[in-house]
Amino acid sequence: MKESTLERSLQREAKFEPNELFFSITDIESTILSGNEVFIRISGYTKEEVLGRYHNIVRHPDMPRIVFKLIWDYLRAGKPIVGYVKNRAKSGAYYWVLAAIFPLEDRYVSIRIKPTTRLLAAIQELYPLLLGAEKRGGMEESAAILPDFLNNLGYHDYNEFMSDALLHELQERRCLSSAPREERTGSHTPFAQQLQGVQRHTKMLINAYDAWFDKINLFIQTKSMFEEKSLVLRQVAREVVFLSLNASVSSYKVENGGETFGILARDVRTNAKENDELIGRIDTLVQLLAGSLNDLIFSVSGIRLQTEALSYFIDELLCENCNVEHHEIEANMDTLVLLVSDHSKKTEALQITIDHQLQEALGHLDQLERQIMYLGYIQVYGIIEAAGNPHETVSFEGIFSQLKTLIRTTTGEIEAMQKMGSGFYTENRSLLNQSIEIGT
Repeated sequence: MKESTLERSLQREAKFEPNELFFSITDIESTILSGNEVFIRISGYTKEEVLGRYHNIVRHPDMPRIVFKLIWDYLRAGKPIVGYVKNRAKSGAYYWVLAAIFPLEDRYVSIRIKPTTRLLAAIQELYPLLLGAEKRGGMEESAAILPDFLNNLGYHDYNEFMSDALLHELQERRCLSSAPREERTGSHTPFAQQLQGVQRHTKMLINAYDAWFDKINLFIQTKSMFEEKSLVLRQVAREVVFLSLNASVSSYKVENGGETFGILARDVRTNAKENDELIGRIDTLVQLLAGSLNDLIFSVSGIRLQTEALSYFIDELLCENCNVEHHEIEANMDTLVLLVSDHSKKTEALQITIDHQLQEALGHLDQLERQIMYLGYIQVYGIIEAAGNPHETVSFEGIFSQLKTLIRTTTGEIEAMQKMGSGFYTENRSLLNQSIEIGT
């Protein structure tokens, strides 16, 4: 049987280049208020056909419902969201996008770029599974699949996944679009000259935020290292507590000098308990800090995308073939500028939060360092006592030798966290000052 024209169209990919970008602005009910030239071209509709229509005009039947539920859950909570979406043009052709959707007062701004990383292949495997689950047991069954799939990819939750997806797609986009775009000057009307002035400022903003964007690997390293070291500290603290209990039991078996070993065991146990509580507070702070750093990575990536969208829109306006009406230009410019400003303030607030969290974590690490130093004194004294006591010394020599190893491990982890934390604290302060300057 011959394929129908519609079937052939559904299998054809609409032209969407990696260096292109498009956006649309909707109200909170998803009614399209505006969109740039690339959006209109790729959708295949005329501007008159899309304005005033719900955004599902470009919805593709291959999209699982659970993905749109996830999007609406985020947006209705006032939170931005990023997701891979397969859209359908008027002709029936498909096109994949990475959509970043930002709530802004009484509207949503959706900025889309062409996905080019390995994550798209994973999503293309996932969505048919979700669709199949929805056909069998509705959205409840597909909702159960999504967390396990993300965990298998190495992500704790969707927040972590979408932050990583946006970051890597933008990094890949920069590599693919490394050649500067051709400068468009358009006409020499006063309006065009004003646009060129705005464009110059916009590109200054992009350069400023690029300096931040290039620091993201430092954010990721700090987050990963603090999480890793915190886990090691928790494990070592448990081993020290267990060792102190062994020391207490062993002290009762010593015929002569058992009291001295009992006092040492008690001091180790008290110190170990205090350290365990302190490391617990450090671990809680590390989890908060990791969340804040993940939010900062997402926020910086988002601003980088937003400023590029603004620059791209101005380039379109400077094109002589542009047919955007003046009132729509003003509305779109106001929205995009407000979006960048809004997220710049959120980023600045995040940096202040991280500043406080780092200060508190470093303070706890300094306190832990002092307590571990005291534990080291106990360990040395214990080794001396064990060497001078001929009764049952083998057990205590082993205990205090193990304690020495644990102290060395703990000290190394603390020093690594202090070094990374202090370096990032200084870097964050510098970026915070830059943030204030950019805002001005």
